[in-house]
Amino acid sequence: MKLDNLLDIPDPDARLYRVFSKSRFLELVRTGKNALVKPKLWDDPFENFFLQSEVEDSSGQKISIAGLAEDWYGQCWTLNEDTDAMWRIYSHGKDGIKVRTTIRKLFDSFYDDTDTFASLKYLIGKVQYRKEAEIADFMASTSFTDIAFGGQATGFARLLCVKREAFDHEREVRLLFQDTNPKRSTGKAVLFDFDVNAICDEVMVDPRLDDAGVSSLTAEIKAAGCTVPVLQSPLYRVPKFTLRL
Repeated sequence: MKLDNLLDIPDPDARLYRVFSKSRFLELVRTGKNALVKPKLWDDPFENFFLQSEVEDSSGQKISIAGLAEDWYGQCWTLNEDTDAMWRIYSHGKDGIKVRTTIRKLFDSFYDDTDTFASLKYLIGKVQYRKEAEIADFMASTSFTDIAFGGQATGFARLLCVKREAFDHEREVRLLFQDTNPKRSTGKAVLFDFDVNAICDEVMVDPRLDDAGVSSLTAEIKAAGCTVPVLQSPLYRVPKFTLRL
């Protein structure tokens, strides 16, 4: 069942956010294609602790799982509505564009019900943040067979949804795809249909932009074909208070 591929997600209707670069967002609107990339391309080198592991058989022979690692693709979203860190990390030139959707809408648009093996390929999971020692203890006490038990993809996907607790402020949710045969990837990324106007409920531009910058970027977004309301993040908006005498 599709709901079985929602990992550690108590509320499928929770709001979800992602900041795209301007060029990537405009391309997304124009082409209607969203790219998931290999986890090895994610910023934190520790992200791949599982896919970089080796399997040791009963004779002590080392077995690489590099082939399995090549089959996985992902994209990171967040439950954080609006944070200073989000804009500073993902909107270096103050031209990042944040979209809002829900877990359900994103996953429904991604999951292919017509695919016989969809349950093995399409997953979404809330990231669990653990101490590095906890991760090491888990890897020392489990086996590849434990993770792969039953032939399901959820064991592997859950490990791709583990990060060190130093990153817990990110509150990530990860969209994951296992590219089993027939392969659909052409290399480092795999593309999926993504209709911004149907999936996104709101589009927001950087809070640090001046009025002219907001107008210019909004015009570019609309010219690309986006009909979703475009707002500016109110994060740095100065409130006006009135004091009594």
